[in-house]
Amino acid sequence: MKLSFFYQFNHYPLYMKNFIASPTKMGTLLPSSPWLCNNILNNIDWKNSYKIVEIGAGNGVISQYILQRISSLASLDLYEINNDFIKILNQIDEHRITVHHRSAEYLFGDYDIVISGLPFRSLSKKTGMKILKNTRERLLKNNGSLILFQYTKGCESMFSRYFHFTKERVYLNVPPAWVYTCKPKLD
Repeated sequence: MKLSFFYQFNHYPLYMKNFIASPTKMGTLLPSSPWLCNNILNNIDWKNSYKIVEIGAGNGVISQYILQRISSLASLDLYEINNDFIKILNQIDEHRITVHHRSAEYLFGDYDIVISGLPFRSLSKKTGMKILKNTRERLLKNNGSLILFQYTKGCESMFSRYFHFTKERVYLNVPPAWVYTCKPKLD
């Protein structure tokens, strides 16, 4: 399955509508570019990643790239709170996906990989910290990784409370983004 460039942007009006209605929940006007999607997924050991979750799944652009890489035995949980995007995610005809219409604050299950498109800079600090703490706890049992992207470096102090991380800049995205690869800190 080759993901078309058109899929990336055919929901542009929906992104714009939701961004105007609530910029703190959206964080951007456009879906992630193919270059950002590939950068997020390039450092994952797919042969040993069977339980994957994407929090802030949006319209499923990154989800489609994940489906191209995971094995037939893997599962992908998608967390999203936006009703417009939930409708789109529920249309993906794929047995490996389970869509959760709830906040990542209520993430459950243990995962090998957590991929996040959440705009942490726009979340309240309390909510962001709760999500990061909960994510760390969901990864510790499996020695898993959190891969996330942000448009600023303003939340690095939050990330460093629970994770060790490396970062890489992706310029071929609107706006350019930072991709963080995070491993849980042990208490």
